[in-house]
Amino acid sequence: MRLFDQHIHCRCSLDSDTPMAAMAAAARDRGMEMVCFTDHVETDDAHTGQISPNWEGHWPAVLAEYAGLMRDPPPGIEVRLGMELGTPNHYPALAALAAETPELDLVLGSLHNLRQTEDFYYLRYESEEHCRRLNELYLAELLEIAGMDCFDVMAHVGYTCRYMGRMGFSERITVHSSRDELTELFRRLISRGKGIEVNTSGIRQGGRPYPDADILALYRELGGEIVTVGSDGHVPGDAGAQVKEGFELLRSLGFRYAAAYKKRQPEFFPL
Repeated sequence: MRLFDQHIHCRCSLDSDTPMAAMAAAARDRGMEMVCFTDHVETDDAHTGQISPNWEGHWPAVLAEYAGLMRDPPPGIEVRLGMELGTPNHYPALAALAAETPELDLVLGSLHNLRQTEDFYYLRYESEEHCRRLNELYLAELLEIAGMDCFDVMAHVGYTCRYMGRMGFSERITVHSSRDELTELFRRLISRGKGIEVNTSGIRQGGRPYPDADILALYRELGGEIVTVGSDGHVPGDAGAQVKEGFELLRSLGFRYAAAYKKRQPEFFPL
């Protein structure tokens, strides 16, 4: 079984300080045969939720870092280039422009904040009911994103719960609480040829992946077949972390393949 990490960051993301070469080498040392760097492009400012005046300012640095790495690629691992495109539904024209970058192999569509609201990382959570309402709004915005053309794979469904849990709240998105919303979301993604990911950062942090096994099983039940696996690593110690567990989870749920993207098209590898 080939192992590959389809969601990883380097110093071209604001929340990482590690060069691309060092992250690739760390992933290789953990057994990855391939990585796809998916550094952030966020149209919204993380603190205000308003449009960021420099929303794509670091992207030339991503291209430069990748080009430099490809001149002397690290041995033993294939390196591809992707993008984590945040909140594409807030400014669709800007999102479409970003996704036109010809060098891209993969575009992850993600939602880190609601409209005109700071990132879930910074939000102050007030109660279980407050968390429940935020999750409802989050799922509604994911449904908007699912109807867009500018991405290939929807990232970390259930991202909100990462931070709610840290603040001591138990509210999370589950098949039991949100079956109708998740069913509508997955049907739209499947009909448009979009995939979802198993984001293993939740396992690394002592919990479940995003999404969890029950939600992944629902996706498969509805006919979903395109699934990537990514560590969401930002430091060398997290590069490729728990990716093998993500692959094993997919196999246990009856998936036969995991996907990796090249030039915006999925390739399927047996589990």
